[in-house]
Amino acid sequence: MTWNQQPTAPYQAVAPTPKPGWARKRVIIPSAVGLFFFGVVVGSAGGETKTTSTAANPAPTVTATVTAKAAEPAVAEAAPPATKTTAPKTAAPKTTAPKAVVAPPDGKAPAEERAKVLDFVGMGLQEAQDSAQAEGFFLLTSHDSTGAGRMQVFDRNWKVCSQSVGAGRTVDVGTELDFGTVKLTESCP
Repeated sequence: MTWNQQPTAPYQAVAPTPKPGWARKRVIIPSAVGLFFFGVVVGSAGGETKTTSTAANPAPTVTATVTAKAAEPAVAEAAPPATKTTAPKTAAPKTTAPKAVVAPPDGKAPAEERAKVLDFVGMGLQEAQDSAQAEGFFLLTSHDSTGAGRMQVFDRNWKVCSQSVGAGRTVDVGTELDFGTVKLTESCP
């Protein structure tokens, strides 16, 4: 064939015949399975991460154990031998029982647990509570004197109109003091 010579038969394109369904499945399914395992291997090949859960590992608790020892007998150095032998005496550990506070016969508590109640009427609620705590009273409550049942959330906005224990009385510091209050802008009922 020469350079300018035409081919004898024209080229005809032949359409490919489609593969049957079973032949396509033979390629697609193994490829999908291979890709799955490849993804698993690549995904698990990452760096190790260690997670710590405080809920699974509770904090250790510290326990202190105190053991009382019996006193050892004192040994005298270079003492002359005794003619009579006696068993050494060991002292039992001393235990002290808690001291009970006994009220006087008149039923009143000891003087250090009693205090005089001040006059809190007219004070701001926060100031009244601070003064009562300074005197030793720690059981303090307050309520709305108007009867509306409002809560005294911000004590500096309220003033004391009444108190449950009269001013000047000397009572046990465990006595509960209840303050009847209204807002600063309101008048006492």
